[in-house]
Amino acid sequence: MSSLEPFPQARVVRKGGQVVSPPRIPTAPSPLAEHLRTALAYAIGLWPLTGVILLAIGLLYMAGMSASP
Repeated sequence: MSSLEPFPQARVVRKGGQVVSPPRIPTAPSPLAEHLRTALAYAIGLWPLTGVILLAIGLLYMAGMSASP
């Protein structure tokens, strides 16, 4: 059934006797957003490994400098 109003009415949901707007319909993320999210997850997940590698490099540098005159 079509409406004669120029703008469609918003859906409303009753929750606990209160009228609230319904949640948005989730959309599929774009491929770029998905790749960025994956890269961010790797960066956050691998920070301990990066820290250990930087610490090892620093210790090797300090050991090399302690033997120099």
